[in-house]
Amino acid sequence: MNRFLSTKNIYTVAILWFIVISMIVLLAIGLEKEHLSTLPIVLLSLVIALIVWILLDTRYVIKQHFLLYRSGPFRGRIDIEKIQKIKYFSGLHVPVTMKPALDTKGFIITYDQYEDVYVSPDKSDVFLNELLKINPNIEVTN
Repeated sequence: MNRFLSTKNIYTVAILWFIVISMIVLLAIGLEKEHLSTLPIVLLSLVIALIVWILLDTRYVIKQHFLLYRSGPFRGRIDIEKIQKIKYFSGLHVPVTMKPALDTKGFIITYDQYEDVYVSPDKSDVFLNELLKINPNIEVTN
């Protein structure tokens, strides 16, 4: 079993932490002035917890013939034998639905017929080699 953390783009992480700190400050101000009802307190707390969870727990695991990914509560499993293509991608707008990643540089993994996911593993060379050991038919493009 191999574990890979997500690489982190400094700007993405800084923006997310700024949002978390801003929400905590707003929550503290609201609680101090006692103008907040229960609903905004609960919603702000849940959003803060979600963002922190994603920031601290985005990773990928290669276990047997599966690639497991998770980013906070968002999780998935890909059969490595069904991966058809891995494409290096760099940019702000990633053309995929699922993006369990914290960086703007990573891989778009195409599997099954029309499914894809964007990942940004650290040690990307080791990550690719491990996938290719399990499925040498994967097409890797730049």
